[in-house]
Amino acid sequence: MKRLVFLTARLPFPASSGRKNVMYNYCKILHETYGYDITVVSYLEEGDNSNAKPDFISNVIVLPNVSAKKKIKNLMVKTFFQRKWPMQVSLFWDPLNAVRIKKVLDEIKPDVVIADMVRMTEYAQEYQGYKIADLDDMLSIRYERQLAQNMASINPYGAYLYSLPKNIQKILSSSGMKTAILKSEVSLLKRYERNIAKSYNKTVFVADREAKILNNELNFDRAVAVPLGVDVEYYGEFFNKQEKSQHTIAFLGAMSVAHNEAGAIHFIRDIFPLIQKKVSDAKFIVVGGGITDQLKKAAKGNDSIVFTGRVEDVRTEVGKCQVFVCPLTFGSGIKTKNLEAMAMGIPVVTTTIGAENINAIDGQDWLVADDDQAFADQVVRVMTDTCLSERLTRNGNSYVKENFTWNVAKERMKQIV
Repeated sequence: MKRLVFLTARLPFPASSGRKNVMYNYCKILHETYGYDITVVSYLEEGDNSNAKPDFISNVIVLPNVSAKKKIKNLMVKTFFQRKWPMQVSLFWDPLNAVRIKKVLDEIKPDVVIADMVRMTEYAQEYQGYKIADLDDMLSIRYERQLAQNMASINPYGAYLYSLPKNIQKILSSSGMKTAILKSEVSLLKRYERNIAKSYNKTVFVADREAKILNNELNFDRAVAVPLGVDVEYYGEFFNKQEKSQHTIAFLGAMSVAHNEAGAIHFIRDIFPLIQKKVSDAKFIVVGGGITDQLKKAAKGNDSIVFTGRVEDVRTEVGKCQVFVCPLTFGSGIKTKNLEAMAMGIPVVTTTIGAENINAIDGQDWLVADDDQAFADQVVRVMTDTCLSERLTRNGNSYVKENFTWNVAKERMKQIV
């Protein structure tokens, strides 16, 4: 049997978030369709259980987490002084783990190595065999868009900030420092993403647009789009079967991720009050772990906002809501959360950023609005217009079934393996 090693920053199981869902299904397809014996070499996030691996993954090797001391050293030397690595790489690099990974590769002698996102690609830079950089999306684009936002209310570092000492957190959290660091990170990421594309055999994105950008810039065709899919049978179990709670609005995502946190705060502060003026008993359900102090502060005093935290099955919370919102003001790639909601039969209201790289039709498959009042009005329409709600439910579900199943990803994977 062919052998494959997947280097990941988090376990690809269970499929409880957008990125984990992608990795989970990649592993499943690579084993069941293409016959690879898969070893996952991974860091652990809070709540991860390496013993709960699915049958299509043969082995899991856990890497010790990078210490705060090593993270600070990497940032000071590799990112700020040498300007060699973006922060995404520095925060996950440990020379001892590099030795551990090399030993695994020497022993297994895999036919293919896949590195998960920018943060893990450095570990396979020296590997001489066939290797794939699974970048998901272009972080340089996402971070460049963050620079156009009000930096006072945005944490561009995500959960990584809270793994650093308190005094370092305070320094990094000033608006001026965040802007300066983000500008530096965009510059470093642009260069690093292109160097990775040159040194790896294939670079994978979920969106065709981002693969084309890289191929056009570098004048080659190593970048490939493998569109993510949605388990329509799994999410479809809730399609028109669970009774909806009246006037409930759902949002889903890891809340420690900058674009999710900023989107939720923006909705709570600027859009939800406009909805409550017209639908006084409206409730906003935020589904996902990593609730930050900024989110709690934004929701303080409003009992109509509920944070569920991380849940085992997102369908139980999202599936009971009347409308799903994706109020993102920056980001990149494909927003899986929208596709999952549509597969569950939940009408979606999103922004242009949330709709990016998904060619659903506004007014037919979902509703798209960028202005706060217009966004609020569309949510109210869905909650109060039964005919509109039913039409979006049917069309959204059909759109996902026709365009975003994992069968499409299976065919695209032929190009890389």
